[in-house]
Amino acid sequence: MSKVDFRDPAQNLRAFVKLLGDLDPEKEVLSWFGGHVFGYVGDTAKSPQMLCGIEGFGVLRCIPVEGGKYRILNRELAYYSNPFTGEFLDVWKNPLNGAECEVHPIHNLYVAAELAPIMKMDFEGTTKEFPFMPPWRVVGEDVFQTFEVHTSYPSPMKPAVWPRESPGDFCRISEIFQRTAKLADVEDDSKTTTHYTGTWTRVGPWLPWMLMGQAPGNILYRCDMKKLYSTAELPAALRARAEQHHPAFFAAPKASEWGAPNDSTWGTYMSECKPKPAA
Repeated sequence: MSKVDFRDPAQNLRAFVKLLGDLDPEKEVLSWFGGHVFGYVGDTAKSPQMLCGIEGFGVLRCIPVEGGKYRILNRELAYYSNPFTGEFLDVWKNPLNGAECEVHPIHNLYVAAELAPIMKMDFEGTTKEFPFMPPWRVVGEDVFQTFEVHTSYPSPMKPAVWPRESPGDFCRISEIFQRTAKLADVEDDSKTTTHYTGTWTRVGPWLPWMLMGQAPGNILYRCDMKKLYSTAELPAALRARAEQHHPAFFAAPKASEWGAPNDSTWGTYMSECKPKPAA
């Protein structure tokens, strides 16, 4: 039996923050991820097609606040690549529709959330409360943690304005983060952070720069991920590209930035691009 009672929402949340980041708000935590992106068109019973590779990193800070809550402040950066050579892409020919596409990386400068032992969320106009209880599984000396996010919300890109970029009237996204760590590290109160390796899976709509419009189907991300000790562990090509194009992403948001609107793939695209003429 673990010294941490994962059935207790407060202990579960504290262990989760320690795994995800660092309990010390003065410390930033860097994590790497990389894998491939697949596309399903029309009948999802058909085999998916590999579209591109992806590699990136995030830097986050965890801030404890009153009531046993934690504020998670994060930056997210990732570049798309040739799935066979790993070379980062600026232009991509969509194999699904033949369109020449300007590739836009994931570059969300501010993504934040507040986690609490008792979460409160709005469900179709009704506020509901539920305990913070993502599952942990102890197997011998290891612990496996799963965190899932399933959302559906009105698309910020209206098809009438963005005919080739908008996936439709709604965005439906599922993300699954699975992390593995040493149980002893999670239990050790002398440590404020716990190293992990894991996987990230995401199912969602077409990306705006793919110019798929409202074509039926979706994309699937399948990535490995790992908490790092320093930027020196980042792959050299990834680090060099980020230093050249997005140097601000090597530092996590500060506590004073809390309350800023979250960035997203849709928001950054709309702020930087104009709608393409209908094909």
